[in-house]
Amino acid sequence: MATAQKHRVSNVAAGVGLAGLIGVLTPVWATHRAVSRVRTARTDGSSVVVPRVSLAERSLHDVMAGDHPVILTDLIDRVHFRERPDVDGLRHLAATHERPFGVKVHRADAPYFLYVGDYGAELDRVDQLTLDEFLDRMFVTGPDDGECTYRLFSIADLDGAVGGMIDDIVAAVEPLTDRRPDRNASGVWVGSEGVVTPLHHDAWTGLLLQMEGSKRVAMYSPTDRANLSFVSPFAPTERWSTLPARSSEADPDEHPLLAHTTRHEAQLDAGETLFIPSFWSHEVEALEANISIPFRFGTRPADYVNPGFLRPAVEVFHKKYVRSNR
Repeated sequence: MATAQKHRVSNVAAGVGLAGLIGVLTPVWATHRAVSRVRTARTDGSSVVVPRVSLAERSLHDVMAGDHPVILTDLIDRVHFRERPDVDGLRHLAATHERPFGVKVHRADAPYFLYVGDYGAELDRVDQLTLDEFLDRMFVTGPDDGECTYRLFSIADLDGAVGGMIDDIVAAVEPLTDRRPDRNASGVWVGSEGVVTPLHHDAWTGLLLQMEGSKRVAMYSPTDRANLSFVSPFAPTERWSTLPARSSEADPDEHPLLAHTTRHEAQLDAGETLFIPSFWSHEVEALEANISIPFRFGTRPADYVNPGFLRPAVEVFHKKYVRSNR
C-alpha cells in the first residue's frame, strides 16, 4: 500500500475513533453536568487558599497524584538552568538575538491573553521589537498608559534557546513523577501588569513556574464546572467560560450558579510553582510585569474518558475533519 494511501486510511481511522469517542462522551458529559447541578444546588459558595508545600514535605509524585492544586515553594530550585529564564537570563540572550519579533499590544481595559478567539480583547497593534527592546518595555519603562503587552515564546523561538530552557525543566521534573512531559506544548510567557488569562480548563496536567513577578490565580474543581458558565462543548472554537475574565467581578444576577462553587485562590510569587490538575478551571492575572513558564504533561489514557475531554475532542475533530475539508 502506498504511503499516501496508508496516511489516508490512518487519517480516516483516527477520525472514526474520535467521532466514536465524542459519541461515548456526550451522554457522560450530560449526566455529569446534571448530577453536578443537583449536587451543588443547595451548596453555599466558599473561598479557600491553595496550600503551599515544599518538596521536602511532599514529593512531586504525591502532589500530582492528589489531583488538587498546590503551590510548590522549591521546585524551581531543583532545575539547573543553563540559561535561566528570568530578566538577567533573557538579557544575556538578547546580546546574540537582535532580530525583531511581533509583540501584541492591547488596550489595558481589555487585556486578555488568548490562545484562540478574541474574548473581547482589543488588539491595538503588533509592534516589531528586539528582545532587548521588549524587556525594556516590560521591566524598565513599562507599556504606555492605557496599554498592556505580552508574548508567549515557543520552544523554537530565540533560535531554540527557549527549547533548551524547557529541556532543563524536563531533566529536573521527569525523574520526580510518572507523568510524561510534553516539551512541544510548553514555553516562556512574558507579560505586563494586568494581563489576564480568562477562565478555562485543559485536558492536560500543568505546572506554572513563576520566574519573575507575581500572579493572582483562581481555580475551580471539575465538580464545579457545570456552574461556571461554560459554553456548549459542541461550540468547537469556544474554550472559555462566559464569566467576566476576572470571575470575581461576575454579576450574581447574570451568573447565579457561581454562588454554589468553591473558589481556590492564591498569589503565585517568583520562585514558586503552581500545580494545575487536568480539567481544573483556572484564570490567571499578572499583578506586575512577570515571566512564567507554562509547562505541560501529556494527556493520560484516563483523561480521554473524562467528561471534560468532550470539549477538546470536539475542537480537534472540527479542526482536522470539518474545517480542513471546507
